[in-house]
Amino acid sequence: MEQFDIFISFKNTAENGLQTEDAALAEQVYKEFCARGISTFYSNITLLRLGESVYKRSIDKALDTAKILIVIGTDLAYIKSRWIRYEWESFHTDVLDGVKDGEIITFTRNINPRSLPRALRSYQNCNADDMGISAFCDFAENALKRFQGQSAEGLDEGIPPMPEVHSFASIPAVDRRHKSVYSSTYADEVRRLKIQAANSASSDQIALDYLRDEGVLRDHMVVLDAGCAYGYVARDRFAALDCVDKILCIDNNAEVIDRAREMHADEPKMAFEVIDLEAKDFSKRFRALLDAQGIDKVDIIFSALTLHHLKDPNKVLRNLRRFLSPKGRIILRGSDDGSRLCYPKKELMDQIIQKSLTAEGVSDRLNGRKLFTQLADSGYHQIRIFSNMKDLSSIDFDDREALFRESFAYRSDYFTKAYERDPSDMQRRNDCEWMEAALELFEEQFYERNFWYCEYDYIAVAER
Repeated sequence: MEQFDIFISFKNTAENGLQTEDAALAEQVYKEFCARGISTFYSNITLLRLGESVYKRSIDKALDTAKILIVIGTDLAYIKSRWIRYEWESFHTDVLDGVKDGEIITFTRNINPRSLPRALRSYQNCNADDMGISAFCDFAENALKRFQGQSAEGLDEGIPPMPEVHSFASIPAVDRRHKSVYSSTYADEVRRLKIQAANSASSDQIALDYLRDEGVLRDHMVVLDAGCAYGYVARDRFAALDCVDKILCIDNNAEVIDRAREMHADEPKMAFEVIDLEAKDFSKRFRALLDAQGIDKVDIIFSALTLHHLKDPNKVLRNLRRFLSPKGRIILRGSDDGSRLCYPKKELMDQIIQKSLTAEGVSDRLNGRKLFTQLADSGYHQIRIFSNMKDLSSIDFDDREALFRESFAYRSDYFTKAYERDPSDMQRRNDCEWMEAALELFEEQFYERNFWYCEYDYIAVAER
């Protein structure tokens, strides 16, 4: 089978049977690549030379070997036409699935790049009016050299390929020194957090059963939910317990706390307050809350999926410990991207997780493995770690959707927010749209009957 480095995709003839402007532009690009000695697939000439009678078969062979796909267009309808769409969608899917390494470059005229199909917007666009044939071919050749392991000179690096996918169990749990930019007010977070609260109920029950077996649960207990968001979890886990008199819920987001107060106004056990766990005046403000409630110490500190958003989790744990009664307990729940497994077709999930680690202001995606050490370093004793698996076996379509939204859908928010901060940044736009497209494809996998996925919650229980 003949090997091609570059594949040129273009609409050859218009509805009236005449050659398109795209074809004329493609021919110029093809001739320039030929002059440079670059093996290029160009259907007008290449198919005749190969003697292939079946167009699709020839296209598939060429797409399999090409490292660079160039989509040429002067009319958006041509780019969306049947065979042109087939070419770039096939190439894009192979790249996302890890079947091949490659890059798509669009070379357009009279088309707003933002109007391109979503998959194409995640790649570099070059304007034919701003860049001549020679300059464009320089750009494409440099992109090709990167995939051939050669040094690309004279041009910007452009969009880097996805980093090598590693086994996430082997990724070092490095210390982070930034605070997550996550907000509970992100789009659709109310719904996602409610799903998350329901899906993690069995995990938190493990901790509560352990405390009950240890004889820790007693009358007139005070519970603190540190990082409560909308209060779904605190209410579900503790409000129905007869031994709990009060549930103090704190979060740093005033908008979220206001909404939580409205949502749980019918539950007298719950009290909500805006307090930042990492604020310099945390101890002063939390003491004021306790005094206002007539409380000296709390008996249970509960914090679910909060530590991984913090700049200095150990400092927060030490501060919280001061307000825990002598025999009080702390319950932490965390997650860890290293626990996520799927089969078959794991490459796309691995790429999504790997890309998530590069997001600006991302939370600590490897927090679950650190809970024991964080508690030990912060002065807690009698530490126990539990785990609870959630997977796709024996769950229906709606539950699959819920698990996907809980574990993956939110990942695009980090890239969206970064792009919104600077819409002129091409790399941010590419990252944002790559993640959106990848998540769409991965969600489709979630609904396939033979696709299996699992993840673990990690639950830590410790004594003051």
